[in-house]
Amino acid sequence: MTRPLLDELDRRLIGALHLAPRATWDDLGGILAADASTLKRRYDRLHEARMVRVIGQADWGVHSTAMPVHVFLDVTGDTPLAVLDRLRELPHLPVLAQLSGDYPVYAVVHAPSDAETSRAIDRMFSVPGVRRVKALPALSTLRRGITWDPRFLGDDERAELLSLIGVRPGATATATVTPPVKPLGDAERTVVALLIRDGRASAASIARSAGLATSTAHRVVRRVLDEGWVRPRLEIVSEWLGFETPFVLRLRVAPGDTPEVMRRIDQLPQTRLVAHVASDLSVLAAGLVTDRSAVARFVDDELAAIPGILGVGVDVMLTEPRRYWLDRDLGSGLGTFHAPALL
Repeated sequence: MTRPLLDELDRRLIGALHLAPRATWDDLGGILAADASTLKRRYDRLHEARMVRVIGQADWGVHSTAMPVHVFLDVTGDTPLAVLDRLRELPHLPVLAQLSGDYPVYAVVHAPSDAETSRAIDRMFSVPGVRRVKALPALSTLRRGITWDPRFLGDDERAELLSLIGVRPGATATATVTPPVKPLGDAERTVVALLIRDGRASAASIARSAGLATSTAHRVVRRVLDEGWVRPRLEIVSEWLGFETPFVLRLRVAPGDTPEVMRRIDQLPQTRLVAHVASDLSVLAAGLVTDRSAVARFVDDELAAIPGILGVGVDVMLTEPRRYWLDRDLGSGLGTFHAPALL
């Protein structure tokens, strides 16, 4: 597949959709000073090239009663890529990656329950080529109010977009597994499932797909989004944008300093995830930058300014064949979406 050639407007559109994935083309056109129909055509072109896709990030409580577990696997008698291919066949794995460190394979397990989590990790031990499995259960996780941002927009445009979607700049939230107060009804479950697969789906298209009255679909979509059961997010082949180096940080933090260290790291634009984990280390973080020298600057400049960090381990992700349930390939782009099943 030929990678799409991007101009400045393409990049600004991608930057805008990172911040406001469900914004209308008219709203985006007003902020980006571009024609709405032009923006839609450009998005359609990037989508058809499998470079971008707006999916829905399901609130943990609608698909699991368990916290995720970060898993590092040592390999023997086979290659890390061969082991990754075998892991693809296992359920409940939203993230798969090859790392540069002592444990060359990294995965995240997020199963519907603790019992299913135990079974999923147990199955990893039987995968040919796996020598050791080191599981780090998340104790708390910061989910960014806005996801990782490529910073393709000016400050005024960013402020307008954040105001449009009602997000306070720098806002963060702790991800939980609290289910909705009442179990989802049939219409709500259907809408949640459709929005997970297409975060830009209109209420009218959902009404047609779900066999709902248009007024009912509008009401349920609004509730699903307002309650935060689904949060639309833009997924991209980041390497095609010039961001070629995802990385993982393993941090030792002084007792009592963990919440503030996590908050400070979460505010950095390079960050995608910050988690407090049960381990001999305190904090696990993941980020994305342009190249390895940018990782060095992140560690030496950004992390060095945060008090309470006692030690830093850095692993570069050499390849990341799955991120947030979505397969990706540098040659063919975004692939299969393994959406989590609803409870």
